[in-house]
Amino acid sequence: MDPVTHAASGALINRVVAPRDCGAPRFSLRERTWIGAGAALFPDIDWFLGLVIADSLVYYNLHRGETHSLLLLPFWALLLGWVVARLWPGQRDWRDGALIFALGTGIHIFGDWITNYGTQLLAPFSRETFAFPVTFILDPWITGALLLGLLLTWRYGGRLWAALGLAAAGAVIAVQSVAHVHALEHARLAAEERGMHGARVHAMPQPLSPLNWRLFIEGDDAYWSAHLGFGAGEQTVDETAGLLTRHWQSFRPPEALEWERLPRFGDGAVREFAEAAWWRPEFAEFRRFAQLPYLRKVVVHQGDACAIYADLRFRIAQVPPPFQYASCRTPEGDWYRADVDYWEQAIEELEPLLRERR
Repeated sequence: MDPVTHAASGALINRVVAPRDCGAPRFSLRERTWIGAGAALFPDIDWFLGLVIADSLVYYNLHRGETHSLLLLPFWALLLGWVVARLWPGQRDWRDGALIFALGTGIHIFGDWITNYGTQLLAPFSRETFAFPVTFILDPWITGALLLGLLLTWRYGGRLWAALGLAAAGAVIAVQSVAHVHALEHARLAAEERGMHGARVHAMPQPLSPLNWRLFIEGDDAYWSAHLGFGAGEQTVDETAGLLTRHWQSFRPPEALEWERLPRFGDGAVREFAEAAWWRPEFAEFRRFAQLPYLRKVVVHQGDACAIYADLRFRIAQVPPPFQYASCRTPEGDWYRADVDYWEQAIEELEPLLRERR
């Protein structure tokens, strides 16, 4: 989630569970609100790794690691709580500081766990990413509920408004969780209708509405994808409309889903090259990062043949996917990995490899 949401959640939860007696040597109610916001921002301190690690994929594979680990949560809480308590004017009880950081860091980890990016809960002993993807990484409903609770708490004081802000955000997550269950069920039914019994299915939240989902069915050599909108009408996408309008028009009601096939390694003449490109040692970091990888296209870029891959976890209706990387081969047979700027329109104008070979 974004820093504003994290900070607001950390401030509110520390406001709600604060001891009744907040006199010295404990932190005051106001102090623990501000420190709680900072504590909820702490896990993203690993962002600074991106300033010193030149390889973006190495950074992405380390992000949401040790500072987002449930196993290391007690360590961070005790360490940071003790440091802040000792450095605070007049000093404070380090156990009180540890509680504040435990709550702030814990709610941050929870907020990242419910997104499709997920978090490495067992770091440093495991790099496996865990996720319960019910919330888009930027969610105006959750953020709005938390900020409203924070505003009312600042205006009227006490714990009631903080508790209501957290409860409202929790209600949004509950609605999203129920919608996620139903979205997965529609994907399972569609898989069975296609004879794909036992196939893995996924439902990824889409921005702006808890009722819009991207469904995926994993096949042997391809994914099947559909846009599900609970309450959406049957409509066509107006290609001349703006991006936001086209995004909303992409979603279909459960009874009218339109499924699109997305091959893992492409089809026809490009498949052999694309599959070889995927298994190159130079592409190992992307294989580690992507959980639902698929081939976007094969192109010739500056004379080199390149297979461009992306991750379906982050695919959004009508928007080019982020985290695109290419495995490229020079005419001399040398391989390398290249970052692809997903906003770069020039990539859409490159000559497809298949056409080049013809």
